[in-house]
Amino acid sequence: MDVQISMETTFDDGTRRTHRLGDLSRPYRLTNSEALGLLLSDAKAIISQIQRAILTDQLEEVVAVNRTCSACGSIKPIHDYRTRVFDTAFGRFRHQVPRLKQCKCGVAAGSKCRGEQSPVAKIFPDRATPELCRLQTELGSRHSFREAERIMETFLPCAKQINTTVRNRLGRVAQNIIDREPAQISMDEDAQSPPLTVFLDGAHIRCPPEYQKRHLDVVVGKVESPNMCRRFGLVAQAGPSPSGQLRQDLLALGWDGQRPVTVISDGEPALPNLVRAAVDGRVRHILDWWHISMRVQHIENAVKGLLQTESFTGFPELFKRPAETLRWCLWHGKFMTAGTRLKILIIDSGRVTTEDAAVRAAAARVEARCRELYTYLANNWDALTNYGWRHRNGFSISSSRAEGCVDDIGNARMGKSRRMRWSPRGAHNVAVTRAAVLDGRLSVSHQEMAA
Repeated sequence: MDVQISMETTFDDGTRRTHRLGDLSRPYRLTNSEALGLLLSDAKAIISQIQRAILTDQLEEVVAVNRTCSACGSIKPIHDYRTRVFDTAFGRFRHQVPRLKQCKCGVAAGSKCRGEQSPVAKIFPDRATPELCRLQTELGSRHSFREAERIMETFLPCAKQINTTVRNRLGRVAQNIIDREPAQISMDEDAQSPPLTVFLDGAHIRCPPEYQKRHLDVVVGKVESPNMCRRFGLVAQAGPSPSGQLRQDLLALGWDGQRPVTVISDGEPALPNLVRAAVDGRVRHILDWWHISMRVQHIENAVKGLLQTESFTGFPELFKRPAETLRWCLWHGKFMTAGTRLKILIIDSGRVTTEDAAVRAAAARVEARCRELYTYLANNWDALTNYGWRHRNGFSISSSRAEGCVDDIGNARMGKSRRMRWSPRGAHNVAVTRAAVLDGRLSVSHQEMAA
């Protein structure tokens, strides 16, 4: 069986052109399981030929249209030909493209556009097509740069890929995402902006020795409205304006610049301060319930260990009752009562003066856990709320959504298990692009990278 592949191009003026792309031969006697259908190598060659034919016809049409002066209708003369490289997802091609002289009518009118101009430079200012940049960015944000290079060379008829090129183009796309104006949601003038909740958390990634620090802090999180959500990731040391980047994410979800934003974090002061800088202080900070609950669990385990010590001779109710009611008080917003329970446990633990070392050690653990929770609550007193009421009314009380972003953005691409070290700028670019890829915000529309 012989297959002949050709393509016909119809231009806007009605003329047609036929391109012979190639032939495929599938002899019956040589047919086996590996020769059935179209092979990957054949497909790559055919797609490359199709891309070359389409690109050649498009360039010819662009030059023909631009040679006609829009003012007087005369034909512009050709100054010379220059070789331009077109790097696409389906191959790298070199074409001779003309440079056009200025029309005589423009010279007489004193036009500011002097000298020779290339009509292709307007539609193809970069060496690579936006589709290729998007593909390199998406693969580079999901895999290592060398792995992204290998995947593209395996499945596409593209030119030889270099991992540094993938990295550099990812950085340019990340900068385009940061600089792009946010597309605000259209709302009625009388309608209020939707309530927004920002879930924040931090991830630690390894840093090269020349930066004189062991780890970098990557801020990741999610902005949620009633109808949509948006992930984000940034490195405060690398971004020119981390608060400005977060403000763009809020505006993209319909924030009007006036309504307070709810922030849920684990108590790290730098995280809510980032949102405060983005919204000019209009923030309602809520302490994550999971971190409170885990500290209460530590106290309950320490009290249980103390009561189960064989030589303990005290009254179990002095320790058991406050520990059991501590979680209930915090859940229902009775923080003064919870503080009193903690002080009682601290005082009673300090009164354990038995000669048994095991009992003294167990009491010291109870006292240490109680002091830890008391200090944690005191430092975040303004961020405490009635968690039971919020939970019953369907409001968020935990930063678990940000924990998921830590896995998706930080650990999956820049985690310690990958044995990579990141510069602040490189980590920032990967975090920005990976958040855009996970949200489906990285798309191509002609030459624009949609953020």
